[in-house]
Amino acid sequence: MSRLRVSASHDPRRLDALRPEWSALHAAAPGASPFLAWEWLAPWWRAFGGRREPWIVEARDGEGRLAGLLLLVRAPGGLGVRRFRLLGNGVTGADGLDLLARADDAPAVRDAIARHLAGAIDAWDVLELEDLPAGSPTLDALRRAVAARGAASEVERGFSCPGFAVRGTFAAHLARVPRRETYRRRVRWLSRQPGFRIDVATTPEEAPAALEDLLRLHRLRWAAEGGSAGIPPGPVEAFHRAVAPLLAARGWLRLYRLHAGGAAIAAIHGLERGGRFFYYQSGYDPAWAARSPGLVLLGRTIEDAYARGLRDYDFLRGTEPYKLEWASDRRETCTLRLRAPTLRAGADGLARAAWREAREVARSVAPRRGWEALRSLRRIAEARGLADAARRGGGAWAGGGR
Repeated sequence: MSRLRVSASHDPRRLDALRPEWSALHAAAPGASPFLAWEWLAPWWRAFGGRREPWIVEARDGEGRLAGLLLLVRAPGGLGVRRFRLLGNGVTGADGLDLLARADDAPAVRDAIARHLAGAIDAWDVLELEDLPAGSPTLDALRRAVAARGAASEVERGFSCPGFAVRGTFAAHLARVPRRETYRRRVRWLSRQPGFRIDVATTPEEAPAALEDLLRLHRLRWAAEGGSAGIPPGPVEAFHRAVAPLLAARGWLRLYRLHAGGAAIAAIHGLERGGRFFYYQSGYDPAWAARSPGLVLLGRTIEDAYARGLRDYDFLRGTEPYKLEWASDRRETCTLRLRAPTLRAGADGLARAAWREAREVARSVAPRRGWEALRSLRRIAEARGLADAARRGGGAWAGGGR
């Protein structure tokens, strides 16, 4: 791997041109989540990229094969700060974003790409890499490389992501769940209702109808709380309509629905790759809340994971109580923030520290419910702003299609 060659492009059309090699690289990267695949990130660019500048960094071996890929995008910001983030970060809530590399080549690829970014330090002020897996070797590789060029770095804690290893039997797992008797009663009651059934959509043909049920139920679930920050209506919903058939075509989509009384009353959006199930989003009809259809459907996805011999169940970000009662472990994400030795980067650091302090003061005095509503409104405004920028960019991305 001493002959690794690293190159960079700022042409968004490169995302489409890389698709075959990108997919082969993703398949050769064990543990890489669907959030690092072309099927997720290319539609993300089309929905939210607009006129923002991508930074596509490729590492190739001596035979010219793609050995590693890091995808960044310039983020809007004041003070003229040239800030880059990981492509896909933000409104769609992708966890575990990272550099993508073949397993055998990963250490050399990380070092080579880190040296490339350090060598391009005159082209950026801040690299803000959010939602990296805590403990990723990418952190140390980047910190070492940029430190030699005088850049400062900090690591900030991100999200806790509960989960569990799928070992033993579902019955044994259920015996450890605090609300196991409630779960069993709800299963018995719902199973006696007219039209009760649970299905799972996995194909491109099944995906659209199942996704519409998920979106409808997700909106219903969060309507009384001012709307959802997970899938805000509008551009983010449109993004999921575009991406679901692509994920299904790769065999990664699992959209579960619980039906009763002639309609879907609960739904769970799951992704699956490499023996790992990712619990992405959910929704239910509040009219049925007393019968806990969401709890019943969640239990069914876990029972299904045991039945199909999966390796891990990952709830992704968020430590909601309904996740913790099923989980026995958790992983963490983090943000790596690198600041070049420039006045703009220094001013940005001071501004961020002041903003953090003001936010903590606001959270200490604002009611939790009001704070969550404001957060939801901010996410909706952010998504719409990104989508508007994409429309104004008109044709910045040439790809598309299944």
